[in-house]
This record gives sequence, C-alpha cells and structure tokens, in this order.
Amino acid sequence: MINQPGTQLRDLAVRIATHVLPDMASAYGQADAGLISGLLMALAQDFERAAFNRMTDIEEIQQLFKVTLEAGQNIPATQAMAAFSDAAPASLHLRDLDQLHASGFELLIELHTWAEANDAQLDHAIWSLLRRHSERNKFDVSGP
Repeated sequence: MINQPGTQLRDLAVRIATHVLPDMASAYGQADAGLISGLLMALAQDFERAAFNRMTDIEEIQQLFKVTLEAGQNIPATQAMAAFSDAAPASLHLRDLDQLHASGFELLIELHTWAEANDAQLDHAIWSLLRRHSERNKFDVSGP
C-alpha cells in the first residue's frame, strides 16, 4: 500500500522540478521534465478530490433531474433521468463512480440541448451546475 498517494505524487513532481530539471542540459529535456512535473501535480490534486467531486456532481445532477421531472414538462429521456435520479454507484471504486458520472453527464447534455430551445430557467440552472462543476475540478497547480 502506498500511504497518502496524493502526497507521494506531489513529492515526485517537486523532486523532478527542483532536482532533475535544473541538472538537465537540453531545453527539450527541461521542458519535458517540467511538463511531467506539472502533470504529476495535477494528477495528485485530482486524486485527492476525485471521489468527492464525482459524487457531488452526481448528487447535483440527480437533484436537477428530480426537480425537472416534477415540473412535468415534455422533456426527452424522462425514463432514463428518473432511473439516474435514484441510481447509486456500484462501488466506491473510481471506475464505478466515473461510469455513473459519465451517464449522468450524457443525460445532462441531452437535457441541456432541449432546455436551450425550450426552457430558459432550466438552461440557466444547468449552466450554474456546470460552473460549479468546473470550479470544483479546476487545477490549482503552479509551475516549477
């Protein structure tokens, strides 16, 4: 078991940026090491928050679908949205969270396409959800 994998990934990235990168002779090698370091930092950050962010997105999408279905409009994929509204991930493995998350976003895209032409309030609610999603998932990684 790797204890605190997010911390270990950050430590590797910092080590590359502070020890490997300065000793590299070519500009290409320095750029490559810098890119790898940045990607490791982003991976570490995403690793730490992955389950929380996906579950938060799933719960927000489920709530939006429930409210939308209760409004009784003639929207597409009502059965699929109703099923998703009551769905739970098969496990807490990231692959299962990702699968449910992806199916929710597929339905959200379909609903959003409909809302853009038919329901300005729902369109705004979906944009607000997407904004919260993007804020939760942005990377706060500074360069080396």
